[in-house]
Amino acid sequence: MGISLADDFEIYLHEIGLSEYESRAYLGVLQSGTTTAKEISEAADIPQSRVYDVLESLESKGFVTVQPGRPKKFGPIEPELAITQYVQYKRSNLEAEIERSRNIGNEFLDALDGQQFQYRQNDEIDVFWSYKGKNYILKQFGQYCQSATDEIQMITKGDSLGRVVCKHKEILRDRAKHGVDIRIIVPKDEVRDVVLDAADDWATVQNGNAIEGRIYLFDSQRILVTWLSDQEDRFVAMATQSSQLQSTFGQLFELAWQTT
Repeated sequence: MGISLADDFEIYLHEIGLSEYESRAYLGVLQSGTTTAKEISEAADIPQSRVYDVLESLESKGFVTVQPGRPKKFGPIEPELAITQYVQYKRSNLEAEIERSRNIGNEFLDALDGQQFQYRQNDEIDVFWSYKGKNYILKQFGQYCQSATDEIQMITKGDSLGRVVCKHKEILRDRAKHGVDIRIIVPKDEVRDVVLDAADDWATVQNGNAIEGRIYLFDSQRILVTWLSDQEDRFVAMATQSSQLQSTFGQLFELAWQTT
């Protein structure tokens, strides 16, 4: 039994992602109807050592059905339904691959965290971007707090202040004991009483309205700006040691402090 359809249609199946053997096998099943692997092997010119793997692959991709028995028989899925199922198969695999890449990427960032690389050591570079998520940014915030000797200023959201207090209250309390002036502007109605009570031990807290981003100033040397990215659906941050930007953000903080 020859496959007269192969010359006309095999190229389409190959283009959408089927292998040469898979394309031949599906066309063979379409022509012959429900049949055995041996018959498909002969009709589609597929080695018998490969034909079962090819048909099982076609089943997983939504092109054939399997009827148990001795021998097994394989039947075609109607082409329109087969293509729909194959698109779903590819979408599922793609989403799984994206998730795998995301997870491995996060593992890489966790492993990288704390390691000393040139991109973090070069003091001549006064701007860097971090797309590492809120846990990494929170750790960087703690390191900047530890280095502060004069003042720490925050314009922040209630949830972010909660994370700061939970993670770094001991560092901030220590900085305050060593004379660091800590001032915070935050929408107080977003903050739990226990968080405000803790912050009051080492900071002066004033109410702020319509705050969306988070801005943190450390002495007159460093700024950390962080926000929830619409595209990334995760927290991203920019840190800079630019004296010009520090001066500008410092003036903005003082203006906001005076008007709250």
